[in-house]
Amino acid sequence: MFKKFQWLLLAVLLAGGFAVRLYKIDNPVADWHSWRQADTSAVTRNYFKYGISLFYPRYDDLSDVSGKGLLNPRGYRFVEFPVFNLVHYFLAKVFPFKPLEFWGRMAAILSSLVSAVILFLLVRRKTKSLTGLLAAFFYLFLPYNIYFTRVILPDPLMVTFFLAALNFFDLWLIKQKSFLVILTGISGALAVLVKPVAVFFFLPMLWQVYQKYGWSFFKQKMLWILGFAIVFPFLAWRLWSYLHPEGVPASAWLLNGDHIRFKGAFFRWIFGERIGKLILGAWGVLLLGMGLIFGSGYFAAWMLAALTYLSVFATGNVRHDYYQIPIIPAISVLLALGVAYLVRKSRDFRETWTKRILALVCTGFMLAFSWYDIKGDYQVNHWEIVAAGKEVDKITPKDAIVVAPYDGDTAFLYQTNRAGFAYIPFPVKDLIDRMHVTYYVSVNYDEQTNAIMKKYTVIEQNPRFVIVKLIEPKKPAK
Repeated sequence: MFKKFQWLLLAVLLAGGFAVRLYKIDNPVADWHSWRQADTSAVTRNYFKYGISLFYPRYDDLSDVSGKGLLNPRGYRFVEFPVFNLVHYFLAKVFPFKPLEFWGRMAAILSSLVSAVILFLLVRRKTKSLTGLLAAFFYLFLPYNIYFTRVILPDPLMVTFFLAALNFFDLWLIKQKSFLVILTGISGALAVLVKPVAVFFFLPMLWQVYQKYGWSFFKQKMLWILGFAIVFPFLAWRLWSYLHPEGVPASAWLLNGDHIRFKGAFFRWIFGERIGKLILGAWGVLLLGMGLIFGSGYFAAWMLAALTYLSVFATGNVRHDYYQIPIIPAISVLLALGVAYLVRKSRDFRETWTKRILALVCTGFMLAFSWYDIKGDYQVNHWEIVAAGKEVDKITPKDAIVVAPYDGDTAFLYQTNRAGFAYIPFPVKDLIDRMHVTYYVSVNYDEQTNAIMKKYTVIEQNPRFVIVKLIEPKKPAK
């Protein structure tokens, strides 16, 4: 039955997956993880301002992000190679009837739909059509993944590329067609360029080549060429980035900066709070466990890849819940394997329907409880930064440099559509003289803001925000 209608069912899943991702898609970039979304979107916005320059991506933050005391007057952002920003730019350029932020989210949504199709094809090839459809279902409808594949982040695109690489590689091992290994190299290289953590998720490829060649896979020249093709573009990009250290954010702390790896807090946060509660809603743990038991060695390699990634980037995964985006395909596959086992017909009628009801109940509660925890991520808690940003954009020159203090969060700065600072790194007079800052905007009437208001010229003030031009008012003549 499922094999006969598999494409129709997949189309229904994709339509549903697309629809649920439209929820609050017009939100300003001020919801959960808005700082990271703002930084990504700012690179694309600056393509419209200054033209496309792939090798000199720029965003709005001029502060020291390197941790080396280097200010960033040009606003360089040498993180991921801007593949996602190119897709974002293209969509916004071709379809200008929606805001830039809409198309940033749409780029992530379209990536997630492609990922679901690839997941279906790959899992179906290794198991059955039903399991492939279930894998696509979980990838599309896990509440965690719904939110984090409609954000302005490069991670969903990275997932698409590494899944494409796994799929093409699997086909190449079967058919031995040269164009398939070329496609593997291209998609793999793009995955690593988008985010280098993609390399962890190529572990299933190693499992496959070991199964095919044994330890003699070291002698396979094509595999060495493929590996070089995947990592060389990233290495070249990283070497280029280091020519501009002021634009390379400090990142070593993501590995184990607070020494949390394998401590009790690490296991609690990763497996208790994130995977167990946020992603699986507690009730999905049973399904995941059954998937681990009844899955093949190939899919066990997927989970091993995910666990290796979680362990290496221990601090990053504990501090940021969006860091778990790349492990969702592995989780979706294991959930699918678990459910496929439970719904399988047994000899005993009661056993068959007990397992099926258990699968249904676990899936329903998993989605419900996960949604309960994730729904707050869509909420915009500080609309005042949006209002203040619009006013700054309206009344200040386009080349103005502003300070928009928001505890270092660049979401407020992004709303102003200006380059500048998300905090005051040194005295205001130095900011004016050294960095040519001309405006200060705040949504808090704190001690710092009141001192600036007393010394400089207030040009807009209301209960929600204040905008100050950093010029001392002329004193009346005596």
